[in-house]
Amino acid sequence: MNKQFFIPSDTYSYSYVVCVSVLNEKAKYKGKGVPFTAILPSGPLPSGILQNPYLFVGVKVVLKDETILTIYVSKEKVLLNSDMYLSDLKEAKSILFKIKERIG
Repeated sequence: MNKQFFIPSDTYSYSYVVCVSVLNEKAKYKGKGVPFTAILPSGPLPSGILQNPYLFVGVKVVLKDETILTIYVSKEKVLLNSDMYLSDLKEAKSILFKIKERIG
């Protein structure tokens, strides 16, 4: 089984992964600071929270040295619960499952 994974910036060992999660980042914050700090839950939201309901779906990987790796599945901002959002969410969950399977 492959013991490393590749992100365009580098190659990392699965043995260094301590946490992995699927997250929704508010579109207006993407690229404007630390990734995945302005997140939205994937379940029901309180009313009024979404003045701008667009987001990016991604996978956040935290390594033992506290490095945060981001894998954005959404290539463009998507509308919450749209077909494109659900497709991106499915792909992100697949990535999550593959990483968790390898890290045990």
